[in-house]
Amino acid sequence: MDLILLITGIVQVFLSLIVAVTLVYLSSKIFRKLISGINETEELKKNNVAVAILNGSIVLALILVVKKSIESAITIFGNILRNPEADVSSYIKSAVIMLGHIILGGLIAFTAIYTALQIFIWLTKDLDELKEIKENNTAVGILLGIIIVSMALLLQQGVDTILNSLIPFPPVSLIDIG
Repeated sequence: MDLILLITGIVQVFLSLIVAVTLVYLSSKIFRKLISGINETEELKKNNVAVAILNGSIVLALILVVKKSIESAITIFGNILRNPEADVSSYIKSAVIMLGHIILGGLIAFTAIYTALQIFIWLTKDLDELKEIKENNTAVGILLGIIIVSMALLLQQGVDTILNSLIPFPPVSLIDIG
């Protein structure tokens, strides 16, 4: 049994659970404030499917992008676990970097998705998407949902590259390789 792999897996499950719950909660609160005129809770109580589709797609999009930050955070954690010279300060530094990766991934995802949504709404001046969603126009909800998830799929690789560039890999020399 690979103990380091087991510990890494447990940390990844725990971290993913915390990030998922926190991200779903915070994204709901933040988007509720930013998307004016739609009270998500009240609309969901009224069985507004368009609002449910929009909110679900926002959460899915954020999770798709932030998933990459969890992967890079776990890479950091695995590097520290495999370092025989790691001490308590190394683990604390690793935890701070992991948290920074997840927060940075979330901020990039949130900002990009919100910006893309606003640009799309601005470009389609002949359609008031938010008004239509508030009136339970499912077609508009589906369209915006697909646009939001599509943006997340396109953002994933860029966020992954940014976050991987910040991973503190141990130095490797030609002697180590050979």
